[in-house]
Amino acid sequence: MSVSWGGIPPQCLAPLAWAYEAAVRARNRRYDRPGATQRVSLPVLSVGNLVVGGTGKTPTVAWLASRLVATGARPAIVSRGYGGRAGRGPLLVSVGDGPRCAARVCGDEPFLLARTVRGAVVIVGADRLHGAELARAHGAGSVVLDDGFQHRRLARDLDIVLLDAEQPFGNGRLLPAGPLREPLEALARADVLVLTRAREARVPPEVQSAVEAHRPGIPVLRASFRRVGFVDAAGLPVDAPRRAVAFCGIARPASFRTELEAAGVEIAWFRTFADHHPFRARELRALADAARRAEGRLVTTEKDLARLAATWPGDPAGAPLALRIELVVHDPEPLLDAVERALSRRAA
Repeated sequence: MSVSWGGIPPQCLAPLAWAYEAAVRARNRRYDRPGATQRVSLPVLSVGNLVVGGTGKTPTVAWLASRLVATGARPAIVSRGYGGRAGRGPLLVSVGDGPRCAARVCGDEPFLLARTVRGAVVIVGADRLHGAELARAHGAGSVVLDDGFQHRRLARDLDIVLLDAEQPFGNGRLLPAGPLREPLEALARADVLVLTRAREARVPPEVQSAVEAHRPGIPVLRASFRRVGFVDAAGLPVDAPRRAVAFCGIARPASFRTELEAAGVEIAWFRTFADHHPFRARELRALADAARRAEGRLVTTEKDLARLAATWPGDPAGAPLALRIELVVHDPEPLLDAVERALSRRAA
């Protein structure tokens, strides 16, 4: 995976990457100072990553929050709400009974989390410190910070860092020459590493080397994604389509296509958009026309469906379906133990 502007080779973007790295290092030095971060009254469990997009943060947040709910706890998911209109916030999206606002207001990922993780409070806004403080007012006993590894202003009790087992560090370059948000030495702040899309039991050698160099001894766990089935715009289960015109606006579109094919869906046409793409009515009409011509059903991801469902311009019967996936952690005990220890420390 490589990130560039306008197809420019990564090496040509190296000067910008050096400037970006200098800014990141200066920012991290500032937050490494004692007292630079701010602690809230609730324990904070952060889920984040080192690269831009595509590691499965949303399914991981859903997995963690669902397990907390299953124990009788009431967690709050606090998210930036990318693509929404909450601004600094905080905006209360759910008190545990489903979303109170549209995805275009709160963002597609918080909307999806509010719909799928019943029993969890969901709050969005750029000021996640105030979002975490609002959580207690709504009965939360802990905070699950979505995409929080680089949000250093808010002190946390556990940092869970995700890496894609297939492409853990991309081309090894920082933005904009590559996908890395921070140098690999940032792993020194991690408490648990989770390798998503892990098809093999072994830890990739580049990950093993990075852990040994920067955070030896932390748990390195494996996870993958499981197809649950297809749902309609209301989130209700439906039968799998035989033939489909598929589209998506996510960081890893190839993974979506692979999952559809593994589900036995014949793909007549596949179109990709930029991550978090705001679908326009004309684009949706063109997709609906393509589905009619192909005698197939429109299919997308749950995140995309959450974003476009309210603006679907055609016959509701022809609205897209979505493939629902969920995270499976193959060795969850070390992660759950780390969560329990983090919660217990704050309760003591």
